[in-house]
Amino acid sequence: MFYFLGVDLGGSSKTYALALKEERKKVKLIKALSLTEKKIKALSLKEIEIFTKENRVLGCAIDAPLSFSPSIEKGLRKSDQSLRSLLPKKAQGWVLSYHTLMGIPIRGYLLAQNLSPFCGALLETHPRASFYFLLPEEKRAITFKYKKEALTLEEKTFLSELFSSQFSLEVPLPIFEHPDSLDALICALTVYFYFKNPEKLLFLPQEEELQGFGPFVIIKDLKG
Repeated sequence: MFYFLGVDLGGSSKTYALALKEERKKVKLIKALSLTEKKIKALSLKEIEIFTKENRVLGCAIDAPLSFSPSIEKGLRKSDQSLRSLLPKKAQGWVLSYHTLMGIPIRGYLLAQNLSPFCGALLETHPRASFYFLLPEEKRAITFKYKKEALTLEEKTFLSELFSSQFSLEVPLPIFEHPDSLDALICALTVYFYFKNPEKLLFLPQEEELQGFGPFVIIKDLKG
């Protein structure tokens, strides 16, 4: 059994991870990592590493900067600038210079480095941007809301039905009650597409002298 791992990286109490597997040619969210029988829980980096060592993880997509260059003095890479240009003006602030993200780039890099001997692809992604492009235009207001306030039952039900109809993926409603678990789910879906349907992904442009892990991809084209 092979797994596709998504990690929404935050501080020690705000890191979440979810895993998908393919079963009978359908993608399935497994009860492991942040998804338990009783609740959605935060994880330590060590718990994510243990899962990766104990299971066959084809790839992992991480919501954190994973590539760097000393020539990028302001910390805003070509990929970041390109992603900002794709988003509406009021959403461009979602894409930050890695200089402003405090310890997140270091935690992301260390996690990727520790997973690399046991995991296939290691991708950087931006789940909030992917979420924006996943939604029909009339529902994109959700992406401006879900980080700040709880979604309504109607909104959570809509998202559950969207993931079911678009991806044949059954997602329990509690995933949509926590923005970090929703981001982890989108990260996992991103790396699943990387292997199974890369036409759905946009590969963002990068400098030639980067060091670290990647590529940096987002979900962009559901028609692919």
